[in-house]
Formats: sequence, C-alpha cells, structure tokens
Amino acid sequence: MGNNDLNTLQKIMTMGKKEFLEKGYKDASLRNIVKQAGVTTGAFYGYYSDKEALFHALVSPAAEGLREYFVKTQQGFADLPTEQKISQMHSYTEEPMRYLLSYIYEHFDAFKLIVCRSDGTDYAHYVDSLVEIETKSTQEFIKAAKKAGYQINEIKPELIHILSSAYFYGVFEVVIHDMPKEDADQYVADITAFHRAGWDKIFGLI
Repeated sequence: MGNNDLNTLQKIMTMGKKEFLEKGYKDASLRNIVKQAGVTTGAFYGYYSDKEALFHALVSPAAEGLREYFVKTQQGFADLPTEQKISQMHSYTEEPMRYLLSYIYEHFDAFKLIVCRSDGTDYAHYVDSLVEIETKSTQEFIKAAKKAGYQINEIKPELIHILSSAYFYGVFEVVIHDMPKEDADQYVADITAFHRAGWDKIFGLI
C-alpha cells in the first residue's frame, strides 16, 4: 500500500471515528464521512464494504485484544489447583483488572464507540459477552470447589449473571462518563472491593 493509499485510509478512519463518536453508528452518515475525509465514495468502497465494516475496523483490534486477554486470564485461574483458587480468588484478579483498565484508557475512543455508540452493530452486546465469560468461569469455580469438598453455597446461575453484569457494566461507567484515569483507578478499586465482599458473603466464606 503506497503513501497515497495510506493517507486516504487514514482520512477515512479519522473522519469515520469522528462521525461515529458524534452521532453513533445508526445516525452516522457515510456520505458525510466521505465528504469530510475529502475522498470519493468509490475510494471508500475500495477499503470498506459499508459503514459497519468501517466501524468494525475502528473498534475490533481493541475489543478483541481485551477479550482475548480476559479469556486467557480466566483460563489461567481455571488451571490452578482448587486450593489455590480458593486462596487466590481475589488477589489473582488484581493485576489483570489494573491491566484491563489501563488497556481501556489506552484505547479509550474505541471503547467509547463500543459502549456508547455501537447500537445497530454486533458490538452493541460486547459487554454482555464479557459477562457471559465471567458467569461461566464463576460457575466452574463453584463446581470445582464443591468437588474438592469446600462448603460453597448453592447459587443460581441467574444471580451469578446479574452480579457479574452489575460489575462489568459498573466498570465501563468510567467510559460512559469520560472519567479521568486517576479517578477511574479508585472507582474500579472501590467497586471491586464491594463486589469481593459480596461474593464472599454469597459463597458462604464469611
């Protein structure tokens, strides 16, 4: 790809992000994106099949990077011996959560698009996909603990899902409200501490 092609592509992506951030995916105008980028419609279609393809190009690297890291972290926890799972069920997630929050802020515009501007795209349910991963991981943790002889309260899958949803949607409030990173660090630490105490109570560990 030559310099002219790269320049054209960059203009399309820059103006596409601006349009999506201002209007959201549904109300964004492909005609306006092309006009503001100073390129022809034909040039646009040389790179993307439609505006959804452009939206995906803007958010998918960040979105999939975070999801892959989260899955890897969950798998690492699942591979621990049950005794370590019990003893490290809180501390194990501290560093990954700090990383995830930093990652979100390094790709803030992409997550702003995902959380606030993605209605009408596959990414409208992105946070729900993280909740599903967390829900399944928690269910597997409970099964492993019970099998190993630990006294863990029986918890309905619906409650696990609701609590996991409350946590993840709470974390992404930092994006919705454009919270400064320093404030977000404390906010996420506080809601994490709140949820940890709640899980201990529900599990019957305290």
